[in-house]
Amino acid sequence: KLLWKMFYAEQCFKHAQAAAEYVLQNKIEEDNPGFYPLIVAVYVLYGKPFKNSYGVGSIDEEIIPPKHLELHRLLLKHRDQIYAHTDATSFELPEVGQANQVGVAVSQSEKRLFGMQFCASPPLLPDVINLCQSLHEKAEYHVCKLFERYRKQVPDKAGKYVINIKDQAGSFFTA
Repeated sequence: KLLWKMFYAEQCFKHAQAAAEYVLQNKIEEDNPGFYPLIVAVYVLYGKPFKNSYGVGSIDEEIIPPKHLELHRLLLKHRDQIYAHTDATSFELPEVGQANQVGVAVSQSEKRLFGMQFCASPPLLPDVINLCQSLHEKAEYHVCKLFERYRKQVPDKAGKYVINIKDQAGSFFTA
């Protein structure tokens, strides 16, 4: 199960880093229609390994470098309250109130509904990229180490085999 979790974690960190780098390299600003979906991708992909995956669980926070622990917790908080879910009660923003709100904007000519759309600011992204890169490297190291441990159990016959996470008494790899 650890090999399975670490493999997917490695992929998630790599993709979250790529999305954050894409935003910065292409100077995508908040008014660009692609900005919000890319930011959502960064947060959701980053958080996936730390959330419960039925059948294997999640990776532990111990993998986080101490200097990035505060950022890690902020990313998960925003992921859970804003990006992957929309909690009606979330954290407060200065001069705005709750990060998730639905309200009515009234002008002389109309009354229309609006929703808050909180987005991470691009200055945070370099730190997110560094964190993702660090975690990607750690996950990759563990994947290589674990795979070497179980390589002898891979069948010799050509084909594709999956890690057996359901039957601990069965073969490590199944067809």
